[in-house]
Amino acid sequence: MEELMHALCRATTTLPKPVVEWMVGTATPLLQPWRDLLRRPELTDQHAWDCLWRDDALIKSAMKIPGKWTANARSEDLAESAALYLSRPNVPAGRITLLRTRLDADQLRRIDLLRAVIQLGGSDLVCREIVAEPPPGSTRQEHVGPRELALIERYRTEAQQAVADREGKTRQVVARIVREDGLIARATAARMMEPADQLQTLRVCLFGRGSVAGRPEDADWVTVQYLLVLGRGASTYQHSDEGLGETLSVLRPILRAYIDQVYTRPRSWVTDRLLTFGEAGVVPLGYSIYADEGNYLNRRFGPNVSKYQALSKLFKDNRDVPLRDLCERSEAAQLARSRWIVEQSQRGGKGEYEG
Repeated sequence: MEELMHALCRATTTLPKPVVEWMVGTATPLLQPWRDLLRRPELTDQHAWDCLWRDDALIKSAMKIPGKWTANARSEDLAESAALYLSRPNVPAGRITLLRTRLDADQLRRIDLLRAVIQLGGSDLVCREIVAEPPPGSTRQEHVGPRELALIERYRTEAQQAVADREGKTRQVVARIVREDGLIARATAARMMEPADQLQTLRVCLFGRGSVAGRPEDADWVTVQYLLVLGRGASTYQHSDEGLGETLSVLRPILRAYIDQVYTRPRSWVTDRLLTFGEAGVVPLGYSIYADEGNYLNRRFGPNVSKYQALSKLFKDNRDVPLRDLCERSEAAQLARSRWIVEQSQRGGKGEYEG
């Protein structure tokens, strides 16, 4: 189910209302698909608010229960989750007051919340409601004055500067790597430098100055191990970045030339994904760009929630089957069920479908 939710929550096309409503009630709270779902524009404000508090998972995570891994969340972690909703456009006034009825100032510090909301581009309205809260230990009432406005501006400046610093660092790394000739030399130069944007580093190692990528014969085992590390990071944390699909498509034959795919030593799913990576529908679910898989499913199934549910059941025992084949099976199963229902209604029979 998580793989299916990954794809749907990251689709770049507009999802039908019945599908969105099903996703809101299905995506497991606090996991990555749920986080992506909260940001989708198809959700109404009320849908997103209800999704934030679904199953009280966020409230339970704030509880202090020694030794329980689903509890004891830090203020910073709670702020990141709450900010997914609070940074949405057109959040109505009063949401911070409502939030405080569920997470108090000791569990979720206002400074952590302000920082997280600003990093995600939250509105002035939400930011002002956050800073209006009295600091810990203060006896003042809610208030927004010059000091509070300066606090907002300070964190906005820090967030902008952090982005500028990361981009500047990446440009420096890329400029240094691109001076080298050959895949091995570029990868060697990259390994000697401080870590930067993994996708950009991987792209410049593979392509250098031009548009023709390195070939398997241009690499060696040490280089392949380094490219694998970059590929794992880029595919996991930069799934929506432009150029990821092209980069992973170029990386795949290089990895396959050096990594024994038959050898059954335990290997991470992310590595297997890089070795199998391909076009959405042609490879198993989860082994392509998530957004492309979501768009593929949206085109194929449309608003038919039962087809998504059938696909989810089939996927559990068929994780290595191409997505296109599983979709065909799901559609066939739905067609068979519809025919059975018609036949039963015509005969006046009763019973449950066992297909």
